Amino acid sequence: MRTDRRRTLWWFAGATALFLALMAAFRMQVGEDREEPLAIADVAGVWQGSDGGRLTVRADGSADLERITRSGPGCGQSAEAPARSYTGPATWVYDTYPDERPGIRFDYQGFATAKPCKVHLVVVPQKGSATGFLPHDPPGVHYVHSPGEQT
Repeated sequence: MRTDRRRTLWWFAGATALFLALMAAFRMQVGEDREEPLAIADVAGVWQGSDGGRLTVRADGSADLERITRSGPGCGQSAEAPARSYTGPATWVYDTYPDERPGIRFDYQGFATAKPCKVHLVVVPQKGSATGFLPHDPPGVHYVHSPGEQT
């Protein structure tokens, strides 16, 4: 009878230790996946696109977009516009596109209807630099960040 009690206590102690070890490992794994919030230094500068697009992001919240693929005809552009791109001024704020990493959102008004348009840049920080992409761009188009002059 005494042996059964000891065996039960050892089993319970072992199961508790295993549970605590698994919880600690889970918490460590979750902590590693957490990303640091983006800072102005992570996004301010020039983002050059592999398709010829260019994003100029300034620390004051203003931006210039050049040859950026529009997100669709509903963003305030004329459906008859020959090019599906936008060039012009914008503003930006930190934002996260659904199911993606943190990034920034550009807001601008469409020329034809003056309706608001939004374009998201998903930012992928790397050591010493960053890359990014616009979720509505064709696959394979990426942007490379060059901090510094934003004129």
